Parts: sequence; structure tokens; C-alpha cells
Amino acid sequence: MSVTQYQILAFNAVCRHKGFSKAAKALGVTQSSVTQNVSKFEAAIGARLFERRRAGLVLTPAGSRIYAVTEEIGLLYNLLDERMQEYAKANRGLLRIAADTADMAMTYMKRFTELHPGVDLTFDRASWRRCADMLRNRDADVALMPEPENKSGLYIWPLAQRYHTALVYEGHPFYTRDSVSLTEMVGERIIKASPYSFARWRLESRTSELGIQLDRVMLVGSTMMAIQAVQHKLGIAVTYATESALASGLRGIPIVELSEPYQMVAACNADVRDLTVIRSFFECMD
Repeated sequence: MSVTQYQILAFNAVCRHKGFSKAAKALGVTQSSVTQNVSKFEAAIGARLFERRRAGLVLTPAGSRIYAVTEEIGLLYNLLDERMQEYAKANRGLLRIAADTADMAMTYMKRFTELHPGVDLTFDRASWRRCADMLRNRDADVALMPEPENKSGLYIWPLAQRYHTALVYEGHPFYTRDSVSLTEMVGERIIKASPYSFARWRLESRTSELGIQLDRVMLVGSTMMAIQAVQHKLGIAVTYATESALASGLRGIPIVELSEPYQMVAACNADVRDLTVIRSFFECMD
């Protein structure tokens, strides 16, 4: 047996309104459409569902049994339609966000929730490479991050340009400098964050390209830990300039060989960019 939503809705409307013309008016379709859908439904069932009497249409025993089921199905169709309309307007749903920078993500999330209060949000603070992995594995819908190495299959939305600096503590010889070179950093203890960190990847790529070896290294688990290590005067780190605002007595010094800005982007898998909730989040970043 093969029946359609329209056949069930037409049959239910005729049952409720006890006539084809009233059912058509209630559904906003032509009477012939209702008649055809009910006829096809009867053919699929293999039984007559209505009898014509002077008082109007009445259900046959088979029709009564079928209507007991289709009435509930019809209610579910209506509920589904309502939910679909809510999601189409981005009033319901779940949006999973990952970012390697909380401040930017929170700004956009606040703007999004003001416009779409019915959508639930989850947020993961993740490193650069971890953000990319979460997108690839479909564990995040949108990631805010430095531009990924592999952009294949991703939709990329540019957000802002940023700069890496040498983060130094007050009293360090570099603290009052206008700039510092990587060569001058040789001999300093360099605090490096997770291998998934974009700043670490960029620093190591540049020093390798220039043949510079920064041999004194302290490894920590995150950018925040690197900042705290600098604050405790354990060494210097390479990080995004305004991260220094998180701790007093620190200053970001421009690095000559890393003077080119890098691009912060919002990214999602290209095949879902037009989903209403995801598209709405991107619109909040205009």
C-alpha cells in the first residue's frame, strides 16, 4: 500500500467537515483535488470509506477504523509543519560553535541569541587544528579560527586580521622595544603552547624556513597557560597581541619576521552553509 500525506489530509478533512466542498475550502484547494486524493486513498486501502446518505456523507465501518488512525497521523503532520516553520525561521534548533578565541565567539553568540532566542547553543573553546577537526568530523557546525590549512569542502567567511607578537613580562630586556626579531629571540626560553596551536605552528614554520633554531623551549598545554608562564617570568611566548590584556605586567612586542597579519575566519562545511540556523549565524557577523 502506498499513500501520500495529501491523501490522508484530504480524507481527514472530508471526515471532519462531512463533505468534499467544505473540506476543499478548509484546505484551500479545489474540490476536484480533494475528490481525487480521497479516491486514490480508497483505492490504496481497497475499501469504500464513505457512503452518501440524505444527511450527507457518513463513514463506512472500514472508514471509521481508518479514520481512528489517520486523525492522529494528521495531527502529527500538522505538528511537523509547525515545527518546520519554526526551524525555517531559526526559532528552534541547536547550533554547535567551536572557537580558538572566546571573546569574538561570545560577541557573535550574544548577537545571535538576541535575534533567535529559541535556538540552543553549545560552545567549545578549541585550538586551531582542533576546530578544523571538529568541522571535518561534524562535531561543530561553525568554527571561528585562524584560516585553516586545508580549506577543501569548507565555506570560509573572513572576519578580521590579527598579528602575532612576542609576549614579554615587565623587566625583560625586550619589554620597552618597538619590535624584536626571531634571531634576537635565540637564547631566550620560548614558551610554546599545544602542537595544535596556530601561533606555535606559525612560529615553527617561520623559524624552519629561515633556518633559525630556538633551542630553549618550555611546552605547555594551552595559550592561557603560556600567558600565565610569561606572567611568572618563566620565558617569553608568541601569541595574539591582545591576549596580553588578560594579565597585567605583560606586553606584546611586534616580531619582524611575523609582521604579516593572519586572517581570522568563520568556517562551516560547505554542504550545510544554507541551513537556516547556520546561515542566520553567519548573517550576525556582517
